[in-house]
Amino acid sequence: MRNWQNRFLREEERGKDIVCKTLVDSGAVQLSLPAERVESLKLMELGQVRVYTADGGEHEYRVMGIAEVEVQGRTTRVQVIELPRGAKPLPGAIPLEEMDWHISPIEKKLVPNPRSPEKPLLPLC
Repeated sequence: MRNWQNRFLREEERGKDIVCKTLVDSGAVQLSLPAERVESLKLMELGQVRVYTADGGEHEYRVMGIAEVEVQGRTTRVQVIELPRGAKPLPGAIPLEEMDWHISPIEKKLVPNPRSPEKPLLPLC
């Protein structure tokens, strides 16, 4: 994962590329990263968003961007919800859809769309 804007920034302003393992949670909509990961990427604040979590709590978090995410050779660019420090990263359904990954609960892994296993095939209908 990297800060998509790095290409436009001076070297000293650029964020670091990061690698992280995530838990795929089909309930999470958007890519969500803990604050320490957002700081490493040096993402800029884009706004705020209200969210609800699995425990029923409601929170207001910052929306940051733009991150370029790569999962097993497929990439997308997305906004990031900044979570509290120490939280687990969540890839989110939207980025996974944009990369055309499907969740296989039986195999407990991501699998490519069977209609297009080599590269993403996105619906426009």
